Amino acid sequence: MTEKQNTRQDEIVIPEKTENPEQLSQETVPESDENQKYAVQQDLKGVVFDEVDLDCAVFHSSNLYCVAISQSNFSECRIEESAMENAQFRNLGMKHASYQAADLQGAVFTDVNLFGSTIKHSGMQNTRFSNLDLSGSEYQNCSLEGAHFNHCDWEEATIDGIPVRDMIAAYMEVQNS
Repeated sequence: MTEKQNTRQDEIVIPEKTENPEQLSQETVPESDENQKYAVQQDLKGVVFDEVDLDCAVFHSSNLYCVAISQSNFSECRIEESAMENAQFRNLGMKHASYQAADLQGAVFTDVNLFGSTIKHSGMQNTRFSNLDLSGSEYQNCSLEGAHFNHCDWEEATIDGIPVRDMIAAYMEVQNS
């Protein structure tokens, strides 16, 4: 695929799960739903995903640098050990998604539903979040230096086990004193 190519649901190059996941990669992909879609060690740099349904997809050790994903369903997807610097996420359903050791530096999330998602051991420096539902989401051991959050719903969200609402309340108390 070339950069900026529009990828519609019927054009997705992510292989369906096989009887033997090792056929896709030298690494073993964890067992999961039979309808799971896999992208294992794929170079998807600069690909545009528009109006696709990748519910429950797994991206493992993939190059997703500068991808653009819009008006799509990525709910319950797993992104593991993948490079996603400068990725663009717009108008997405990503409920209960899981990011593990993902590099999201400089990524932009706009109008995304990350309800109940888990982000662990990920670099999110200079990432921008705008108009997001982050309620019930969990961030563990993430680098958020320079990250910007605007108009986000943090209800029941935690960062390293600390409720975000408590962090915001402590910050406001310091600011007002």
